[in-house]
Amino acid sequence: SIRNGGLGKVNPFYWIAVLGAASAIEFYGINRSKSGDESYFPGNLGFDPLGVYPKNEADQKNMQLAEIKNGRLAMIAIFGFAIQEFVSKSGVIDETPFFFLPLAETLKMYTNSGYLN
Repeated sequence: SIRNGGLGKVNPFYWIAVLGAASAIEFYGINRSKSGDESYFPGNLGFDPLGVYPKNEADQKNMQLAEIKNGRLAMIAIFGFAIQEFVSKSGVIDETPFFFLPLAETLKMYTNSGYLN
């Protein structure tokens, strides 16, 4: 996050590549939506290499609803992280390392800190 200085450590070329890839995907989606394709709906870019998207309409609607709910839950979680950083004045990574660090490293840190004997 910005508070703990993590974003400044990322190579700027990475951000340029991420923006370029996101822009390319977005332009592809916009062009596909304007093409008049009957099978197109928002989010359907025609990429399903594992074939996990259901074939019948009821299961498709259920999967779309689950995806919307999952996205909303993720947004609430990120907002919770931002509030936690604001209240505690330290980064979320420092507050909850078990979410962000390998398990062995977290256990070693807790063992060496006196939490575990």
